Amino acid sequence: MERAQKRTEARKIESALLNKIAMKGSQEIAELIGIDRSQVTRWKRDWIPKLSMLLAVLEWGVVDDDMARLAKQVASILTKKKSPTARTVEDSQITLSF
Repeated sequence: MERAQKRTEARKIESALLNKIAMKGSQEIAELIGIDRSQVTRWKRDWIPKLSMLLAVLEWGVVDDDMARLAKQVASILTKKKSPTARTVEDSQITLSF
């Protein structure tokens, strides 16, 4: 039972890490760390799942506030903005001059 809970926590941590990498971009992260972009891709495949499990076992966890902030960011990106409405009849009419 405890192993299953730790695996679930590890998946949440892994998801949060991968989302943050995706938001920042592999190229930018690689430049900031001083490694090649392909190394970040290998980390995502090999190293991050192991690190996530270690963090779950150490009860590092994902803070709910971080997940809420991430959800708000995604929602703001995906929210459709309404176009402004016409205020007067003249503003809503198209005028063609020849």
